[in-house]
Amino acid sequence: MLNQEHQIEWCNQAALRELRLKSLQHISDLGTIQAELPHILLNLKAGEIKVVSLEQDGNLRNMAFNSILFQAKNRTLSLISLKNIHTVLENKEIESWQKLISVLTHEIMNSMAPIISLSETLLEREMPATISDKNTSVTQQVLQTIHRRSKGLLEFIQNYRKLSRIPKPIFSQIHIAELFSDLQKLHASSNIQYQFNCTPASIQISADRTQLEQILINLIRNAEEACAEIASPQITITAYSKQGNLIISVQDNGAGIIPEAKDKIFVPFFTTKTGGSGIGLTLCKQIMALHNGNIKVNSTPEKGSCFELVFNHQL
Repeated sequence: MLNQEHQIEWCNQAALRELRLKSLQHISDLGTIQAELPHILLNLKAGEIKVVSLEQDGNLRNMAFNSILFQAKNRTLSLISLKNIHTVLENKEIESWQKLISVLTHEIMNSMAPIISLSETLLEREMPATISDKNTSVTQQVLQTIHRRSKGLLEFIQNYRKLSRIPKPIFSQIHIAELFSDLQKLHASSNIQYQFNCTPASIQISADRTQLEQILINLIRNAEEACAEIASPQITITAYSKQGNLIISVQDNGAGIIPEAKDKIFVPFFTTKTGGSGIGLTLCKQIMALHNGNIKVNSTPEKGSCFELVFNHQL
């Protein structure tokens, strides 16, 4: 509740938790979260809803602010409400991508199927005797190229269909230490120095074992590629609790991510790798959403990256 002198006369605990503050006395105090936030809220019109992206401790959240004016004891007060809509927006974004991918892959696959079929038919038929050997050879090469590229494109599109067909998670209690032990065996012969830390060793999580393992394998594979040119590559996988949430991080000392790419790495089809499909991290993000969690990244070029899987209220 805000008065005309911009003082906070009352603020409930739920709002303080969302803003990650211990107390709030004046609207200017919100400048510690984001410099423009006090100005945004002071210019918020009655009944207007304003969505603001806030970044605190490396976490990006979308908050919706709403203002209502009312009179109390001959004074005009402003009641500002806020709601964390980050998860809602992410889910809507994922849903939009899934619909788009579904339509695109359906149309492209319908077009590619007859091309593959016709090229196979022509390749299997014998060429007429009236066509010279030279022309026959050129025709066969062209048909083989059409057939090969069509099949390659079809396989490429089939990979993207995975983004719109993620199965519903089958939840079970998973001992993280056991999961880490299995992952460690998969990388026993690698020349990279791996560390698997689970604190405490008894940490458990309710999740889909196959999907969680797939996320970690994807992140570890990405870390391996990032460390390909590093003299002493290191990858650390850690599980720990923080504010009632389970965090699993995959950290490397590799090449890092350039700032221009950091905001795009979870977008379908985007990749900085030669020959990359651009679906790995998008798939990880969607699986985390199905587990009521999210995935974050901190990265510095030439120093490495750290991906964090945050499972909300798991402990």
